[in-house]
Amino acid sequence: MKSLKNWLKNKLRKALAIAGIEEAIAGIEESIQKLRDTRSDDSKNVFGISFWYEGNLWEPPVQIALRDLCRPGDVVFDVGANFGGLTTVMSRMVGSRGIVCSFEASPRIIGICQKNIVMSGCSNVQLYNVAVYSKSNETVPIYLGGHLNDSIYSNSDEEVAAFNIDTLSLDDFVDFTSLVPNLIKMDIEGAEFDAIIGALNTITTARPHLILETQPSDTRCLDLLRDKGYVAIDLNSYQEIKSPTDYPQGVGIRNNLYIHQDRLSETPYSLPFTFVEVKTLTEDDFIKTSSSMLALKNPLKLDKGRYLIDLDFVAQGTDNEMMCGVKVQDKIIFRYHAYTKLIADSYKDWVIDLSKNCEANIYFEFLNGTSDKTFAIKSARVIRISQFDNFKSAPYI
Repeated sequence: MKSLKNWLKNKLRKALAIAGIEEAIAGIEESIQKLRDTRSDDSKNVFGISFWYEGNLWEPPVQIALRDLCRPGDVVFDVGANFGGLTTVMSRMVGSRGIVCSFEASPRIIGICQKNIVMSGCSNVQLYNVAVYSKSNETVPIYLGGHLNDSIYSNSDEEVAAFNIDTLSLDDFVDFTSLVPNLIKMDIEGAEFDAIIGALNTITTARPHLILETQPSDTRCLDLLRDKGYVAIDLNSYQEIKSPTDYPQGVGIRNNLYIHQDRLSETPYSLPFTFVEVKTLTEDDFIKTSSSMLALKNPLKLDKGRYLIDLDFVAQGTDNEMMCGVKVQDKIIFRYHAYTKLIADSYKDWVIDLSKNCEANIYFEFLNGTSDKTFAIKSARVIRISQFDNFKSAPYI
């Protein structure tokens, strides 16, 4: 009787295709679990930026300016979005009524950027995989750069392009979409002047604020925009830039803020700035707190406001990894992460914005067991910018 029941059961299963249904259900369950695992992995591996709720330390001096100038409801452009580190900041500052148009040319970066934007909940961002350029509907090469700093320009005649990408001028984009920017941030590895040429009509009519990465020796954007009525401010030194001699001696990459002279009164950037020296530190003020960490013996007691920290230190090491910056209690509010020679050459003038009176500590930390015998701190100057004493900074949201 038992064998008859099993025979009938198998016949019924085959007739109703139950085995196939069970197999299909098992496959669906496996796919769902894989999707859950993928989402879990993604949530643990935001690439290149922090989770939005942890605080964002991507290019701190630029971020401070974005918080000053991006307002709820604004249309803003992020040209050269890279991983989306500043796109996410701009998204939160302009809010649900605002729009962020982000442009990233490199095909190998665009997917990372999209994932970070989605995971950060930035529903007001439009992302475009095009090269912003002087003209639309052309094709430019993309050369791979270190640290994913890809460019349309090669570093040598022997370098071979990894991709070819279509171009778009910002004037054409604005004409087509009717999205007129109040602010444009550009960091496109030496192609900023090409992009500015393609945005001249928008710049002339709308007079947007501009934040451009630049090499001090390349004055093309500086000269052109000053002719258009803009003033340039170095976001690391808060000095007005009229010529290359206005930059601190020997610096590398800089970020300049351009504000049209007719719009200066809308901003807290009233020139010339008034600087008040708060504290001068020497090497004796720093102490080794561990085998890999150097920090101030006594934290700085600072009032609410904006401060420049002008550091003088030397380093020649390239085979190491350092994290350095400013902490308030245990929270990092400013940070650079690179090898020591790069930091010493390009990132010695820091900017912090304090929303309340606090104690701040300057620190230097070697990571992953690395070190640099040539690293040495000489001095540091802490300077308050008086114009921001009563300025109400935008909250972190």
